[in-house]
Amino acid sequence: MRTAAIALITVLGAAPVGAQSEAPANSSSNQSAAVSSSSEKVRDNPAAQYVLVKTVVGQVMGVVDARAKPVEPEGYNLLKYCWTAENVLGDWAERAGLTGAMVVRALETRSWQRDLARAGYPEAPTAEAIGHYEAMLVSAGFTDAARSHAVDALIVELVGIRQKTPGAAQVRAIHRCDSQQRSLALNYTTAPEDGRARFMPYVLHQICQAQQLNPDDQIRCDYWMYGKTGKPMSFAGETVYSVRWLDGSTANGRFDPEQSRSAGTVTLRLRPPKATK
Repeated sequence: MRTAAIALITVLGAAPVGAQSEAPANSSSNQSAAVSSSSEKVRDNPAAQYVLVKTVVGQVMGVVDARAKPVEPEGYNLLKYCWTAENVLGDWAERAGLTGAMVVRALETRSWQRDLARAGYPEAPTAEAIGHYEAMLVSAGFTDAARSHAVDALIVELVGIRQKTPGAAQVRAIHRCDSQQRSLALNYTTAPEDGRARFMPYVLHQICQAQQLNPDDQIRCDYWMYGKTGKPMSFAGETVYSVRWLDGSTANGRFDPEQSRSAGTVTLRLRPPKATK
């Protein structure tokens, strides 16, 4: 994956992730950046922020390895995993906006890097080809039309690599994602009752932290959503929560919704204070 990261940074012409630090303190641009929200940072510098997002995705979303599938006899299908904002982020698909689109494409390209290596493709030229794909998306704002063109261009590059690599599998892009998606809906309750809860996918929480923003600040880390009273919410993966009760008590943590699928409800509990000696 290190080769892929270097290739991506080279192709995008982006600064390393650590270079997100702002310009000198006396510049007006720095003053503006100091009050930017997470989504504003992403919109203002999509190339560098995509590198940051992809790094965070690699650190926190083990779903990529969990969903690994073998290469089919007829070849490798680039569209086999059907990543979408809805099945990756649930109810946050729209709210996450461009950041969410970056998360989805980061999952996709990390899967390709892993699977194409298993399909016999050499790491360096494959990483460069995927970097070209990502650069096309970044320059076009991650639109669906741009992705379609970028996939076609990627296949052309991979065909060229395959011609120089005996034994590499054929690559295709066949859309087979029209089957009904499983429900991600879960109810939530608080114990004690009547707590007011807000939620955010853990990956978005970690993106805010990587941007050097306070992830608990719902203005700066602008992906928080309050729970729907009496209605289920779509939780797609590990989720951060914060609950406040009328007496000022609070509870913070995160949960894996998969552990509550059978029950249909996740319970957010106020932890008793630790006993003092």
